[in-house]
Amino acid sequence: MRALALRPRHEALRGHITELLRSGFDAPYEEIGHEVYLLDRSGRIDTMWGATVIELKSDLRRELNDVPARMPDYLADAARRSRSPRPVTGLATDGATFIAYVLRDGTLRELARYATDPERRNELLAWLELLLSDTPDLVPEPRVVAQPFGRNSVIFGRSRMTLEALWAELRDHPEVRLKRELWDGLLREAYGEDVGDDSLFLQHTYLTVVVKAIAARVLDLPVTDPAALLSGRALADEGILGAVEADFFDWPLRLPAGSDLVRHVALQTARFRLADVETDVLKILYESLVDPDQRHDLGEYYTPDWLAARIVTAAVEQPLQQRVLDPA
Repeated sequence: MRALALRPRHEALRGHITELLRSGFDAPYEEIGHEVYLLDRSGRIDTMWGATVIELKSDLRRELNDVPARMPDYLADAARRSRSPRPVTGLATDGATFIAYVLRDGTLRELARYATDPERRNELLAWLELLLSDTPDLVPEPRVVAQPFGRNSVIFGRSRMTLEALWAELRDHPEVRLKRELWDGLLREAYGEDVGDDSLFLQHTYLTVVVKAIAARVLDLPVTDPAALLSGRALADEGILGAVEADFFDWPLRLPAGSDLVRHVALQTARFRLADVETDVLKILYESLVDPDQRHDLGEYYTPDWLAARIVTAAVEQPLQQRVLDPA
């Protein structure tokens, strides 16, 4: 991982990426293609595995503008030849940075970025997981859960694009508009000023889908029915009332693409053994979704866990008998 972060030379980078695919995702060596000619022989894909095209660069800080020149052709070619059920995705990397792309309506769109941390190999694998693998039964370590679903994740990038398309079509629907206005009114009441833009509304919609899916999976419930998931009916059918209820964020279900989005996101959460979770996954997920500038605008400042633990230890002597008020 340290060697990757140092931006190795082209052939060394190819070796590191190959080893990452083999050791991290059990990719058979014979299934990893190198220097794969396009069908029209007009170019070659550096590395390809399944539905993922990988473009290797010496330094993306200098060569980022080169990616849009060839990646669309690579993705279109991969889509014609792919037999994988996974969507075709592009990955440009110099080892220090990984950037995921998708071809949407003939236009190259960036999905997400990840900066390699030499000390956190598992985080890179988690970020790549939903791009490269369908492995089930993943361990629900909080930071590893946040990587595939957070603001810089591939699944958030795909979901954001879908939600933007859905919003463009549904924003003037009377019921959807009312839900947006009610949400905006509550934010204004809570923060004392207008902070609720469309981008934040879509972000909250995505977060709500993920959180409700995680809640269902913690209880080992199925997540295949989008309406039951977002309304809380899935939990109510199990006798759990009031934990999850219908809210402003079920508006995507008015279109089939919205139901497909909810189902896809929920099924990705089902890959984790969330019934075994022992820590606050949702806190880390929320923090990973709201960027620092938005948190500043919203007046949100997070107390570090270590400081909260010290305060609680000093102030709460009998936690099972005492009631505690946090005035902040």
